[in-house]
Formats: sequence, C-alpha cells, structure tokens
Amino acid sequence: MRASTELFGQSVAAVRLPAVFMHAATAAVIFACARQLVPLSVAALAALLYLVAPAVALGSALMTTDTPLLLAASLALLAQLTAGKARALGQRAPGAAVVLGLALGLGLLAKHAMLFWLLGATFAALVAPAFRLARTDLLVAVGTMAAVIAPHLLWLARHGFVTFRHIEAITEGHGLSLLRPMQFLAEQFLVAGPITFAALLVALRDRSTPGLAALALTPLLIVLAQGVKGPVLANWAVLYLVPGSILAAQVLERRRWLAGLSLALGLAVSIALPLAKAFGTDLQRPDGRPLLSRYLGHAGIADWALGIAAAQGADVLIARDRDLLADLSWFAAGSGPAIRAVPPTGLPAHHWELTAAYRPEDGARALLLLRRGATLPCADAEIIARTVAPPGFAGGDVLLLYSLPDPGCLAATASEGGPT
Repeated sequence: MRASTELFGQSVAAVRLPAVFMHAATAAVIFACARQLVPLSVAALAALLYLVAPAVALGSALMTTDTPLLLAASLALLAQLTAGKARALGQRAPGAAVVLGLALGLGLLAKHAMLFWLLGATFAALVAPAFRLARTDLLVAVGTMAAVIAPHLLWLARHGFVTFRHIEAITEGHGLSLLRPMQFLAEQFLVAGPITFAALLVALRDRSTPGLAALALTPLLIVLAQGVKGPVLANWAVLYLVPGSILAAQVLERRRWLAGLSLALGLAVSIALPLAKAFGTDLQRPDGRPLLSRYLGHAGIADWALGIAAAQGADVLIARDRDLLADLSWFAAGSGPAIRAVPPTGLPAHHWELTAAYRPEDGARALLLLRRGATLPCADAEIIARTVAPPGFAGGDVLLLYSLPDPGCLAATASEGGPT
C-alpha cells in the first residue's frame, strides 16, 4: 500500500490497487501448490476457481486484512509441500523452511486468523506424509516465524493481550445457538460460490487428500464452534479457500459442465461487483437500503463534520464509533483537527480507543461527533450542528456535533469507569 500511494497519491483507489495483484499472486501460488498434488488440468481449474470466488472478487475491489492473509497462507502451503517433498527424498530444504516461517509470521501480522492455518498445517502433517517437514527444517521454520512475530508478541504483552480479551468479550452474553453456525455455513456458498463450496463438501468425503482436507476443515470447524457461543462473520474462516479451491477442482474437473457453470457464475459476480460499485449505487435491497450500503456515505459524513470543525476552529474532533473514526482519520489526514476517540471505560473496543483516546492536552477547543441516542459523556455538551446521514453505512441516522466547554470531562468519565 505504501508503494501504491507513493506512486499514485493518497487516494482510496491507490490503497485498494495492491489487492488485485495480491489475489492474482495467490491464484498463481495455488496453481504451483496444486501441481505438486494433482494433474495440470486440476491445478489450472483450482487457480481459476479461486480467482472467481465472490469473496476474492469483493476483496479485489477493497483492501482488507484477508487479502494479505490469503497470500501468506498460499505461500505457507507451497513451502510446506516443498519441504515435505525434500524430506521424502531424504533431503533438507532450508530455503523452503525459511519461506514457511516468513509466510506464517507475516500472515499472523496481517490477521490473527493465521493461527487457524498454523493449527491446520499441524493436523495436515499428522495425517499426510507429504506435509511433514524434516526436524531441522521444522526448527528453522519455527525460529523464523518466532523472529517475525516477536515484536508483535511484545506489544501484545505490554497491552495485556487486549486483542484476545476483545475476541472473548464479543462472544460473551449471546447465549448458545445452533442458528448462528448454520447461518455461517450457508453464507459460505456465497463466499466461495455455490457450486465451488458444494464441490468442496463432496471432496471432503474423499480420503485421498487428507492434508488439504485438514487445512480446509480446521478454520471452518473453529468458526462453526465459535458461532455456537457468539456472533461470527462469513469471512472469518476464509482461509479454507486456499486448500478448498484445489479440493473443489478435483471434483469439478470430472464434471466439466459444472466446472464451466461455476466459473461462469463466478466471472459474472466478478464483473458485476465492480460495476455495481461504480454505477449501481442506487440499487436497493428488499428492505429499501442501498445494496452496497456498507461502502456508501463515508465521504459525505466526514466532509460535513470536518467542515464544521474547521469553521469552528476546533483543535480536536472526537468520536466514539469505529466507522466514524476511520472515516474522519482518512479524510483529515495531513490537515484539519486531530482525530481522537472517546476514552473507554473498560477494555479498548478498537484501534482508536487503544492508541488515540482523547487526553486534555490534545487541545482545548474540542468537538464531539455522536449518533443520536448515544450516551452523552459530558453533561455540559452543547449541540452546534446536526444532519441526517445520506444513504449508506449510516443511512438515516441522525448525527450530532457537540461543543465541549470542558473536554476534560471525557478523561474524568473514563477514569471513573475503571476497568471491566
């Protein structure tokens, strides 16, 4: 992203551009992995199935942590297979072991869901000789991974492993449910594509590729189990797409018409999504909300709030919601007021509460942006502006801008709340 923004400027398009090349690279690596396990035609189909998966089409139009995560997973698979092949020949593969350690480490830095892959790779090595590393290669891989993630582990330790505590917190208090995991499983037909995911489920019954099955099943089963306890999102197990594309290709290659239909459906989605983003912003869901509501309305709200902050001469613009803080930070980058979060009363809920919570020394002239109905942290706050959010992620919400005569009340509120 840094290279892209340096070349093409600080724009949304420049931030998202690398995603296209990352997914293309992931497909190429999947092809290289598959060539070690299946015939050429199956390997080519696996790469194509990955490329036209709806999750990949959406991920190519955005920039999310899933994109580098999937690339890291594919490189880890290739390195593990290469090292396993060397072990079968009585040789060592220190280069592949280093690549494996780097891929695992960088994947963990991209997203902690890489832990699912690490566990799945361990299961794969237990059930399939092709995935087993020589002891020295294993030590090299583990040592390389440890060196990559060591600074991150130190950061987590200094912050009380807040990430894991946050994950635990968001799954508490929802009660046990079988509906959530069933819904998650149904959503995978949209993540991978209906025919591709069905083919993957069929392939999991075949015991000829237990290593790939272990890698695909591990994230799916973990998230399914988590769904029993609390809410889960459709993309939380997206790692299964890497081995799953190869498994599905083995089934679909024997049924060419189904393979063609799956590719055609995926290609249609891959074309429709960017077109809908560019020209279909007026498309609506059955409930009347825009089809792409999650991706609309961000600039309008941020421009409104930042414009008033500039007119008021504010030093600081404070908000509580992560989506508003993200938009304000992006559109205020390099100019405008400092963007700060309302200090948390317990565990930080997101990046801004952890690293950019408001402090009195940030500025005396402060404005506070809240949705109507949100708890007002300062009794003496005065409304200076309001607006109704345009169609999009906050469509219809009433947004209020408050002037804070004494911003120090925010810090006082946080200290009174104490840890939870």
